[in-house]
Amino acid sequence: MVALGVTFALVVVVLCIVLPIVAIVRTSRIRHLEQRLAGVEAALLRLMQTEQPVAPLPVVEAPAPLPPPVVPPAQSRAAPRPSQNLETVIGQKWIGWIAVILIFCAAAFFLKYAVENQWIGELGRVTIGVLTGLGFAYVGLERYRKGWRYLSQVLTGGGITILYLSVFAAFGYYHLVPQSTAFAFLVILVALAHLLAVAYDAKAIAVMALVGGFLTPMLLSTGHDQYRVLFGYIAILDIGFLGIVLAKRWQWIGALAYAGSQLLFWGWYSEHYHPEKRIAALVFQTAIFLIFLLASLAPHFRKTVSGWEEWIRLAVNPFIFYATCYSLLNGDHHDWMAVLALGLGIVYAGLARLELGLTPFDRRMLFVTVGTALTFATIAIPVQLDSNWITIAWGIEAVVLLWAALETRAPGLRTLSAIVFGLAVVRFVFEDTPWSHRAPFTPIFNRYFLATLALGACFAIAIYLQRRAGVSSGLNIAIGLLGVGVLWLGCSVEAHSYFEVQAAALSSGEAHIARQLRWAGQLSLSVLWSVFAGLMTAAGFRFAQKAWRIAGLVLFGITLFKVVFSDMSELEQFYRIVAFLALGLILLGVAWGYQRVVRREQAR
Repeated sequence: MVALGVTFALVVVVLCIVLPIVAIVRTSRIRHLEQRLAGVEAALLRLMQTEQPVAPLPVVEAPAPLPPPVVPPAQSRAAPRPSQNLETVIGQKWIGWIAVILIFCAAAFFLKYAVENQWIGELGRVTIGVLTGLGFAYVGLERYRKGWRYLSQVLTGGGITILYLSVFAAFGYYHLVPQSTAFAFLVILVALAHLLAVAYDAKAIAVMALVGGFLTPMLLSTGHDQYRVLFGYIAILDIGFLGIVLAKRWQWIGALAYAGSQLLFWGWYSEHYHPEKRIAALVFQTAIFLIFLLASLAPHFRKTVSGWEEWIRLAVNPFIFYATCYSLLNGDHHDWMAVLALGLGIVYAGLARLELGLTPFDRRMLFVTVGTALTFATIAIPVQLDSNWITIAWGIEAVVLLWAALETRAPGLRTLSAIVFGLAVVRFVFEDTPWSHRAPFTPIFNRYFLATLALGACFAIAIYLQRRAGVSSGLNIAIGLLGVGVLWLGCSVEAHSYFEVQAAALSSGEAHIARQLRWAGQLSLSVLWSVFAGLMTAAGFRFAQKAWRIAGLVLFGITLFKVVFSDMSELEQFYRIVAFLALGLILLGVAWGYQRVVRREQAR
């Protein structure tokens, strides 16, 4: 188990952390070279300016007065475009869209009502829907040619949504056409809708096509589970959306399509999911993940810079995909969940590396991909490992992130390092530390104490990296105090719990021995705290750090309170003497150190 934990930690560090670090290091070097090149160009420019001979200034005659400017008549100036009032907006835009939505819902309800009452044959219902949709689209085209911009968008969007209804009903509910034919019709319809949106340069048509497309399965739902039809239909809609995103930079179209896809999936999941359909659900979610991953990179294909929508979707998409796969697979395949997280981390590390070669270079996109890769590396550790190995792996990861942040001068990575360090400390305190019962163990050579030493060593390495990089000493003091706090807590629990475990293992007839062991545990705490306080104070004297001396004095105060109010009343005479003597001797040494410092300062 130990070898597996160490191997997994190394794989995580190499695959999910090293690749993003290499990307950032290369970016930093390129930026450094650009700065140096700019400095050389500026120096050459100054040199060329100093070498040019200074010519005498020519005598310039005063120019003749210019004729007064000709002011164009007021009639030739373009009149400002009057702003539309609320009445115009409502009458010209909103009423039309509301009317189309109502007609769309009426058509859907009419189809269902006709089915229930057997008014019209199945072919007749579909034919009416197709003719109505085509009629709306044709009239919209005619209005567009005559300059009726908003009305043409309303009619065209309504016609497209009615055609969605008809095609989906013909295949999914009436089974009038085979699957291949229906999907061909859907592909043609989606492509036509998006081509009309691009041709009209009308975002509203694209929005209406998406909304109508995602509402169609809900409005025509009969309660029967046809998940293959549903998944294929959604995938075709999303592929059409991808074409729109590649052609136009219309904001929030991608967010709308992604939200619609996930809402339809989880609506189906809550009503019809069964483990037998798991493979189809996983294939569908994988397709959605890849489609929207490409959509997030669409601005690079258009040679533009990404915006907030792309950054958010690029970060949210993999976590929803992982959460979905985790909920579907964790029960039977838990061992593969860390592999999946590691795989997503590798994918985003590769995207970070690919980002360096794209034009234009997008620094924020780089940090989104790097941060996502590192987050999945952090997630993979607790998923795969258990017990104290999680704390150790997080400590190692935090050190690697800090090293990368100092090498590349990237504040974002330093923030991630602090977050991972915080996770390691929180888990060490609240999960790893045995606050109540502890099984019999070997002192020092056990998982808890080794995790204590490993986490303390990670803090020590962090201080070394900070000092080598010339970072302010205040941050080093905070890191050092946190590391000492981890060691103090671990050693205290180790010493006290050892005697408690020994005492708990004795029988009721050995109560006197158990009491002696518990006294020894209390004495070990008093002596250990005194030693820690003395070492912290001595370190404060040695390195001239006032914060360390104050922390030592605070710990001395806590220890003195324990000795006076706890040990004096509970411990046997011998243990009480040892506790008082140890604390007194250490305090005497501290007082001597303070006197020495004061005399040295007065001599100066």
